[in-house]
Amino acid sequence: MSRVLGRAAAVFLFACGVAFVAAPAGALTSTPDDPGFGLQWNLQMIGAPTAWRTATGAGTTIAIVDSGVDIAHEDLGGDRIVGHVTCLGTGGDAGKCVDGGADDDGHGTHVAGIAAATADNGRGIAGVAPDARLLDVKVLARSCSGSSCTASGSADDVIAGIYYAVAHGADVINLSVGSTVQSVLGPAFGKAIEYAWSKGVISVVAAGNNALLPSGFANEPAIVVGALNRAGQKASYSDNIGFAMWALMAPGGEADDGSSCKTAPQGVLSTYFDPNAQPPRHDAYACIDGTSMAAPHVAGAAALLRSTGLTPAQTVDRLLATAHPMGSPTVTGAGALDVAAAVGAPPTADVTAQGGGPTGAPASGDAPTTATTAPTPSSDPDAPTSTRPAQIALPAPGRTVTAHDRNANDLPTGLVGIAALSVAAVGCASGWQLMRNAGWAKRTPRR
Repeated sequence: MSRVLGRAAAVFLFACGVAFVAAPAGALTSTPDDPGFGLQWNLQMIGAPTAWRTATGAGTTIAIVDSGVDIAHEDLGGDRIVGHVTCLGTGGDAGKCVDGGADDDGHGTHVAGIAAATADNGRGIAGVAPDARLLDVKVLARSCSGSSCTASGSADDVIAGIYYAVAHGADVINLSVGSTVQSVLGPAFGKAIEYAWSKGVISVVAAGNNALLPSGFANEPAIVVGALNRAGQKASYSDNIGFAMWALMAPGGEADDGSSCKTAPQGVLSTYFDPNAQPPRHDAYACIDGTSMAAPHVAGAAALLRSTGLTPAQTVDRLLATAHPMGSPTVTGAGALDVAAAVGAPPTADVTAQGGGPTGAPASGDAPTTATTAPTPSSDPDAPTSTRPAQIALPAPGRTVTAHDRNANDLPTGLVGIAALSVAAVGCASGWQLMRNAGWAKRTPRR
């Protein structure tokens, strides 16, 4: 598959008397050859293949503030990883983040692949912004209680991760994390989000799964993202958006087993690191569902728009303006993400007034509003659990897919079969917890 890279967008190529115009720099002009692409209903739902004709995220950086990223993964690694740090035990001080670290849970690797897995490389899948760079910021670590394991950490470390990402070149920060207890957040988290926005960095936050209250962020400049199932409806576990300043819905899916992941995923297929594999593998893929999976679709979409030259304010405005309304804004925000429409819509000027509701625009160009106490970003009150993996091949014995069943334990199974995945040709048109160190966890559904 050919990428037309170069800067010759205005150069005409003549062959047999027919003129052709080269595609924009960074465009992906044909169906990618990734073997799992045909299973990525999520990319088709948001119009990513059409958007790639114009932009693939080249020149932008997405920070994955999560459980870490497998930087050796066949679909993520290489020179696209621009940083790889651990921010654990920081007390909120980004200066205490240290180089190195590893994904010990798989959650961060899955999120990273949705946002920016390499496209058209004959391996695995494609990400929403396949040419964006990745900044790996580990703020969660895997812990187990009996047979239940999850990635969790402190609010302080998440805050430190945000500041680190801003200081090290992020254009977009993905935060598929949430407080494990419904309580009033203090000002520190909201201040970090506002600081990021003041520096031209867009924060994208998962809305949460099965929480008691709607998502917060009524006053913070962050895009809150709820989850859609494969039918394009609000997923069974996805929290209501509430009165978030900016909010969208994006694919999050529903639970899979090994069979459905292989043939017709209900969850989102992406890169994965299996913490139970010995020796460690760097060619795994998984179907997982959750608002954790919805958020990186929007983070990738924001990177696509930023790569076209739009400002942060124009990017947010475009994403909200081109979303498909789904009903009540307090349930689904501005509606369903449509990145094809967002990339193809005519440019708009930076908005200058905050809308005050789910489709409100950034205030004063790129400047944040005055900080206030941040409402709670909802999540699983009991902390989410990961689930039993069932593995299949993608497409050869050396590449595994791990499907997560939210009703099972976090115990690995063996290979359940080697099956070649046939991919149909798809056209491109197609007060923070009152005590410090509050628990934070990935936003995948709990059992």
